[in-house]
Amino acid sequence: MKRGKKSKKKIGKVNSLLYSILYPIFRLKYTRKYHITYDNEIAKSIKGPAIVIATHTSDQDHILSALTLYPVRPTYIVSEHFMRNRSTARLLRLMHVITKKMFTPDVSTIMNIYRAKNENAVIVIFPEGRLSCYGHTLPVTEGTAELIKKLGVDLYLWKAEGAYLTFPKWREKGGDRVGKIHSTLKLLLSSDEVKEKGVEEIKSLTELAILHDDELAMEGVEYKCSDMSLGVDKILFKCPECHSDGKITAGNGHIRCECGLDATLDSKYRLHGVRFGRVNEWFEWQQAEIDTEGGSLHSRVRLGCCGDDGYMDSHAGEGEAYIDKDIFRLTGEMHGERVDFSVSSDRLGAFPITPGDHFDVYHDGRLIYVYPEPDQREAVRWVCFLDKLNSDRKKETVSAVSD
Repeated sequence: MKRGKKSKKKIGKVNSLLYSILYPIFRLKYTRKYHITYDNEIAKSIKGPAIVIATHTSDQDHILSALTLYPVRPTYIVSEHFMRNRSTARLLRLMHVITKKMFTPDVSTIMNIYRAKNENAVIVIFPEGRLSCYGHTLPVTEGTAELIKKLGVDLYLWKAEGAYLTFPKWREKGGDRVGKIHSTLKLLLSSDEVKEKGVEEIKSLTELAILHDDELAMEGVEYKCSDMSLGVDKILFKCPECHSDGKITAGNGHIRCECGLDATLDSKYRLHGVRFGRVNEWFEWQQAEIDTEGGSLHSRVRLGCCGDDGYMDSHAGEGEAYIDKDIFRLTGEMHGERVDFSVSSDRLGAFPITPGDHFDVYHDGRLIYVYPEPDQREAVRWVCFLDKLNSDRKKETVSAVSD
């Protein structure tokens, strides 16, 4: 007797009863504590299938966008990173998320997105591909516009002004700021307009829609916490006075360098005692100062990867990492096995990062955490080096096309 074809597993949605119970709890907390306001009247009329592209400047963006989209029960595209963490994996399974491998080919993610579309899902995508470690959005990843075009459904934009300033990625545990968040949701393109427009036009529109500087958007708004500067040295590594790297420390409202620099960060995110007015300006200056043509980075590193249980083991091994304009190389040992691979730098899209801890890289589909030693704050220099390298290449390409 012939067996019938095995049915494809459905993506599904979070249980409606569970969602209706959790929504008022989270809305009350975020409204009272973080003063979030919503411009989301359009949410009531959203019908799947649809795509929501969302800015990604805080680690609370999934919650903030879900609150804005209610009563829609969205399907999120999330990094595999979160499914390898015991504390987040169970909740995300309940949410029926689609997982993806960041900045590496992942056919299964595309297949699952099409399945979600066929189930009339409202799919939320963070098109930057990673969470920004400072208060400015990042470039939209390659292939996003092509995906939007192929899906051919209504396209919405979600944005939360003040999300980064409330939850900066570099903050210490418990270091949330209390100020103001304004969350908005709007229709960017109807399905007919998506079908009419070309990929390049969709790409330009998407990049412009996502572009956001949280410090400028909420300029003058006060954000309060016990120590505004604590943790900012996880992303600020270059001194603007002596130009040395790795000698910045922060805390008690101050940002200091061994050379004598003593800057302060006030509750409106304004810098004093340094030639920059904002943290974003300082961050972008130090990245622009990196010499990617003749420079390189080399670090002793601790390595993390998944154990037999499928969860991340942050002490899986150790080794050495190297990058220059031509190559990224990682050597060492994990779980008793030799690690030794090189990849052309132009094949690396970006390094996702947990500031002051590690950056991520994939090899043969395997997620690896790279912890620079002895100072894990060095992770941000690796991220900035690769971002600057990719930015330089993009400028060269544009210049060559113009010529």
